[in-house]
Amino acid sequence: MSDSNVDIIKRVYDAFQTRDFGVIGEVFDPQVEIHQSEQLPWGGHFKGHEGAVAFFTGLLGHIDPRLTVEQIIDAGDHVVEIGRTIGHTTAGAPFDLPETHVWELSGGKIVRMEIYIDTPAMLAILA
Repeated sequence: MSDSNVDIIKRVYDAFQTRDFGVIGEVFDPQVEIHQSEQLPWGGHFKGHEGAVAFFTGLLGHIDPRLTVEQIIDAGDHVVEIGRTIGHTTAGAPFDLPETHVWELSGGKIVRMEIYIDTPAMLAILA
């Protein structure tokens, strides 16, 4: 099952690169929880498919990121991704910051996503 969890997460990253958010309904559990620091303008706690759409819409309303996946760690029911978020803000300021995503899966669906970036650095870029 762990291998399939990694495959599911890779599918999400592929979909995000093309902005194909139909993947939310396919691999995210209807009660999925997404967490990112509330200090960020798009951050907070989001629940369900509507919450996932709100999170990603809010994110893209502030930044245009591309992810560079450097490592994916298979941890059973969890998958950890380590990489970089590279892009620019909607105001045009460039960024290249380290990021980590912690995914939890159950029954072939994503039930939780936690996003970690260098928050002080991103806030400075957004200022």
